[in-house]
Amino acid sequence: MLAHLRKLRKLKRSKASELENSVAKALFELEQSHKTLRAHLPRFHINTVKAVEPKGKKGALVIFYPLRYLMLVRKVQKVLTAELEKRFAGKVVLLVAQRRITKRPTDVYKLQKVQRSTTSTAVFENILNDLLTPCDIVGRRWKARTDGSKIQKVFLDTRDRKKIESRLPIIAHVYRQLTHRNVNFGFMWNAKLQQVSTR
Repeated sequence: MLAHLRKLRKLKRSKASELENSVAKALFELEQSHKTLRAHLPRFHINTVKAVEPKGKKGALVIFYPLRYLMLVRKVQKVLTAELEKRFAGKVVLLVAQRRITKRPTDVYKLQKVQRSTTSTAVFENILNDLLTPCDIVGRRWKARTDGSKIQKVFLDTRDRKKIESRLPIIAHVYRQLTHRNVNFGFMWNAKLQQVSTR
């Protein structure tokens, strides 16, 4: 077995796509050579990779990894994303933890046993957090339209505007692909209205 294939989960190693193969190779090279990532990547692997190519927008690579690596990825996400984007020029790299949604039971008593973290609402919120990390979501608003549909508006910290604004169109597109929900982004102009500390 090729050494870089251990960066993929076991089920994918024998039938990895060309894209997954190239991402696994990039991760293996970073593990061997990068000063910061060398300590964190040995115990990290990915589940799968999807390419998103919207019309008239920059393409994206969505890399799914096991949920148990969430805290590890958060520590190095900024550096890891930057290094992968250097290797895949012209692509926005997005890291998303793989989560499972529990089907809503019809029995009321069984419904009480469903963990909130596995409901569709919680999973979709966490996917959005993954896509926007390391920026903070400081507010959410839901707008109900006359036809019965809803649209979510997410407010981000104004201090993060320069580093995230150019990525927002592709993030909104990827979020719709993953969850079938629309989202709009804005920046909170008044710090007193933010739901997280401004310190």
